[in-house]
Amino acid sequence: MAQVIAKRYAYALFNVAKEQNKLKEYRDELMKVMEILQIDKVKQIFNNKSIDKTKKIKFVEQILKDFDREIVNFIKVIISKQRENMIGEIIDQFTSLYKDYFNIVDIKVISAHPLSEDVLQKLKERLEKKLSKSVNIEPLVDKNILGGLKLIIGNTVIDGSIKARLNALLKNIKQAM
Repeated sequence: MAQVIAKRYAYALFNVAKEQNKLKEYRDELMKVMEILQIDKVKQIFNNKSIDKTKKIKFVEQILKDFDREIVNFIKVIISKQRENMIGEIIDQFTSLYKDYFNIVDIKVISAHPLSEDVLQKLKERLEKKLSKSVNIEPLVDKNILGGLKLIIGNTVIDGSIKARLNALLKNIKQAM
């Protein structure tokens, strides 16, 4: 149920951003809002149910005074509807809509050793060509894979690691016996 509500809020803001041709600006500001909400003092006030919502709204107006009016008003609506605990999920849903709209995909690239910028750039270009999407690569290091690469694209895992190949070989040998 919470995810459905978060999607509704995100979709509403996304449509406003699209109408005003401010999708990138809104996404960037929402990322900044999340950073601000991670500050301990701000988090304590924002998530405290005993603080009156009018005080929270005034607090938000102060800390977000340099932000776009629509973003501030959006956060104020969330507070007035007592949905502060959903702000992270709402922003995640907005980001998901943004990435779908602009055909962007995030890919985690796991390797046994850090990859050079040159290798990451070539991999990005090949993946963009293969997927026909703009690609954001998040390089990760996991020495347990021994070598090769493991790609995580959404819910899909492409495991080209040496560890996976050795496990497959071991499984084949066991089946042959």
